[in-house]
Amino acid sequence: MSRAERPEHDRFNEVADAAREKAAEAEHLAAEKTAEMRRIAEEKAAEVARRAEAKAAEESRNAAAATAEEQRIAEEKTTAAREKAAEAIRQAADLTDQATEQARVAAERVAPAVSEPVAGQFHSLADAARHRPVPAAALVALSVFVLWRVLRRR
Repeated sequence: MSRAERPEHDRFNEVADAAREKAAEAEHLAAEKTAEMRRIAEEKAAEVARRAEAKAAEESRNAAAATAEEQRIAEEKTTAAREKAAEAIRQAADLTDQATEQARVAAERVAPAVSEPVAGQFHSLADAARHRPVPAAALVALSVFVLWRVLRRR
C-alpha cells in the first residue's frame, strides 16, 4: 500500500473505531435505560400488587362485616319465624281443643236422639260382609267399576 492510501485507511479505522465506541456507548445507554425501565416497571408492578392486596383485604373485611350482618339478620328472621310457628301451633291447638269440645257437646246432644237400630246398622252391614265375603267383594268390585267408568268419561 502506498502512503496515500494509508491515511485514508487509518481514517477509515478511526471512523470505524468511533462508530464502535458510539455503538458500545449506545448499547450501554440502552442497557441502562432498559434497566431503569425494568426497575420502574417492577416498582409499578409492586405498587399495583400492594394496592390489589390492600383492596382484597379491605373487601375481605367488608365481606366479613357484611357476612356477619347478614348472619345476624338471618338469625333474627329465623327467630321471628320460630316465634310465628310456635304461635300458629298454639292457635291450632286451641282451635283443635275447641272443636273437640264442640264435637263432644254435639255428640252428647245427638246421642239420645239417635235410636239404637240406626246406630247398629253399620255393624250389621260389616257383619254381613264378614259372613258373605264373595257377594260383598262383588258389590265393591261393581262399585269400583262404575266409579272408574264415570271418572274415565271426564
